[in-house]
Amino acid sequence: MTASAALSQGWQRLRPELVGYLRRLLAREELAEEVAQQAALRAVEAEDVPEDAAGLRAWLFRVATNLALDHLRRHATWREGVLDETRGRAEGDAAFVAESRLLSGSPEMRSIAREHLAVCMACTLRNLRPEESAALLLREVHGFTVEETARAMDARFAQVKGWIQSARARLTERYASTCALVSQAGACFQCVELDRFFGAGAGDPLAGTARDLDARLVILRERREAPLGPWHRRMMQLVDDVLEG
Repeated sequence: MTASAALSQGWQRLRPELVGYLRRLLAREELAEEVAQQAALRAVEAEDVPEDAAGLRAWLFRVATNLALDHLRRHATWREGVLDETRGRAEGDAAFVAESRLLSGSPEMRSIAREHLAVCMACTLRNLRPEESAALLLREVHGFTVEETARAMDARFAQVKGWIQSARARLTERYASTCALVSQAGACFQCVELDRFFGAGAGDPLAGTARDLDARLVILRERREAPLGPWHRRMMQLVDDVLEG
């Protein structure tokens, strides 16, 4: 097999995971695809791309991480409550509601609650510093060691540990105050509402767990290569509208 053929094969194998990582870091589907393609192009043009599977994965994640961080540093973090604002926009959009009803009971909606939990995490991560979000995802979702994460981010070991600890603390505090799945006083239980609306029948995605950040991260790890479903692709377009408006 030629080097170019091996690179192409490796890219096809790694692409779902890389796009999934970028989707959660950037919280924008089209941008995630664009950054992933930029990373692939750099791999084609570079002369030092590792040929082994693990080396290629680390190389692509490093390039993609730096491209994504460059973008995030140029843009403000998201304001809190974006998903609540998007819900209001969605409920007032007759065409969106009609499209949603057509999906009710379909196979694509069976895991809507777990998918929404992952989308919620992506939106919440955009309230954090970009470095915190990237470090948490690389270490806790994609399984890189702290040392490997530091190399991917061109950072020191101590910096990465600090970013991960800060991200975990901020996310835990955020979910404790807003998520009704954590405490019945929380303001948001959209994932369960969507499960009911679409007739998925899966119920609470955190049932049977400690309902903590680690339980959410388990779901993100399970779905790290899963594409975004049709309803959430449309919903994320509404998120863009909310942010722009």
